[in-house]
Amino acid sequence: MIDLTYLIVRYILGGILTVFAVNALFIKAFTPKIPPRGALLMGAMRDSGYLLKFIQWTELVVGVLLISGYFIPAALLILMPISINIFLFHLFLAPPILGPGPLILGMNVFLLISHWDLLKLFLKP
Repeated sequence: MIDLTYLIVRYILGGILTVFAVNALFIKAFTPKIPPRGALLMGAMRDSGYLLKFIQWTELVVGVLLISGYFIPAALLILMPISINIFLFHLFLAPPILGPGPLILGMNVFLLISHWDLLKLFLKP
């Protein structure tokens, strides 16, 4: 039986990733205020021509996978470096507000722990 907390966290994380990625890629209805140091990094990623779009598309795909329930362990592993960087971005480049960083990282870790039995297979030599 799937735990209700697990489902709620999975749908919330999938929704956050999907909504923010769709907004960034297509709608552009809202753009968060970013402090100057954070804006430099975001500008460099945007100016690279591919990096910011690649990250946003990855977030969209992972969000859809989490909502749909397909390939969840793989989606969570793919999301982990992104969620760590979101957390560190807010911690070091956009203080004092941590924003969604701790929430996204915490939900990702919670869901990874929920799939630990499957993920142990990736760690075997």
